[in-house]
Amino acid sequence: MRYILCILMLFSILDIGAQRSDTHENVPEGGRLSGLELRLEAQAVGSTGKFAPLWLTANRYGITSVRPCSNYERIAVERSIHNDSARAWRLGYGVDVALTLNAERLFAVQQAYAEVAYGKATLTIGSKEQPLPMRNQALTSGGMSYGVNARPIPQVRLALDYFTFPGTKGWWKWKLHGSYGFTTDGRWAASFVKDAKQPFRYTRNILYHEKAIYWKFGKEDSSFPLTYEIGLQMATQFGGTTYNATGRGMAKPENIPHKHNLSAFFDALLCKGGDETDGYMKNAAGNHVGSYLMALAWHGKGWGVRGYFERFFEDHSMLTVQYGISDHIFGFEARLPRNPFLSSVVVEHINTRHQSGPIYHDATQTLPDQVSAIDNYYNHTLYNGWQNYGMSIGHPFLISSLYNSNATLYCYNNRLRAWHVALSGAPTNEWKWRLLMSFTQNFGTYYYPALEQENQQYFLAEVDYVPRWAKGWSGALGLGYDHGSLGKTLPNVHKIGNSLGAQLTIRKSFRLK
Repeated sequence: MRYILCILMLFSILDIGAQRSDTHENVPEGGRLSGLELRLEAQAVGSTGKFAPLWLTANRYGITSVRPCSNYERIAVERSIHNDSARAWRLGYGVDVALTLNAERLFAVQQAYAEVAYGKATLTIGSKEQPLPMRNQALTSGGMSYGVNARPIPQVRLALDYFTFPGTKGWWKWKLHGSYGFTTDGRWAASFVKDAKQPFRYTRNILYHEKAIYWKFGKEDSSFPLTYEIGLQMATQFGGTTYNATGRGMAKPENIPHKHNLSAFFDALLCKGGDETDGYMKNAAGNHVGSYLMALAWHGKGWGVRGYFERFFEDHSMLTVQYGISDHIFGFEARLPRNPFLSSVVVEHINTRHQSGPIYHDATQTLPDQVSAIDNYYNHTLYNGWQNYGMSIGHPFLISSLYNSNATLYCYNNRLRAWHVALSGAPTNEWKWRLLMSFTQNFGTYYYPALEQENQQYFLAEVDYVPRWAKGWSGALGLGYDHGSLGKTLPNVHKIGNSLGAQLTIRKSFRLK
């Protein structure tokens, strides 16, 4: 309590200072930093279980610890690019850092970026939290390839927002982006696996590449406001050095440096090349993931409905429908007309059990048939898997490495089936709420199966308050509850079991201009 009071006192002092600077008559208008904003945030989590309830930590860009009791103090200075929305050339930048207690790290640079835009094009340099496409980010269970569950990765990113394809009068629009970057969790990964019973692979100085293209057909503001979106997302981890690697022909774990020259960047872009442990069966160099996305939406006046679909793939095995479309996220969202009771409803079904099937076979002279199965989502023999600082980059239901009991960077639960239901409302302009309810059936992996179906449920009830009488202040109180048997028979995963917890967040923002 004393700790929270100190934070509140600090906010109050800064608030008085900001008010005085706003009323200073001698500050020339031209010398102000137009649109510059300072944000302060303090958050505390307390819970009864071995881990905090999932929805108190998941899909928050990795800023909140999975440990049962933790807190952070966060400060951000940002100038949004939207301040220049009326101009052709636009500029944005920001720095966002946090001090944490009882978390995986003491100090975190959550965001540090600069971006410049002209027309539909935006160039972003640094680490920035990017939104989840085609979803209601506050209510969805998450995305499979581009999620919001882990910390943002520093990168140079060029994006083109929706622009009309020539000759279609706005009925066919394109959007695309591409980027190269690098992960910063190599030292953390080495520290995390040092307590493993035997040497376990980890990779440092990993390079990162992602690309996506989306098409939209239809107009939201037409007399028939039906739109259809389809997109392809792909991402790659490549380069770096793998330590304690194992593979074909290795008598003991070895350290393997990977290519990081210009050709390695082209291989990542074109999904070509091969890893040092591939042998005669060359695969694409690095760890490749991706998703096909579709969304069909009706945009009514003050209301709307949308159905969406995501199909995830690892490597090349599910780029086509050769192995079916059993694995998916299928969702439905309804936005209701303005009312004090219910604003939005989201229902999703998730299935990742198939993964191209349970049999893998490389072609040989005696048996030339190639069967590319056991995709083993979020895992890789050389790289740290589809995670950043121990949190799954994609969907939180595929258990992150931070939940492992054997100090390894491995996703031991990637075969599951789940239903997710979410509701939200805004009774007044000051109050809003959301309710998340998730019901999962977990089966481990093909290599490490659970001995029995393990059911786990995740719940969140959260209220946000933005008082009119306290300008710049806001707060949120969330209650989370996990219940089930996940980890009971699953090898190398702590029993997540039951956990009841609360999360208090207090925010204060200032306009520095």
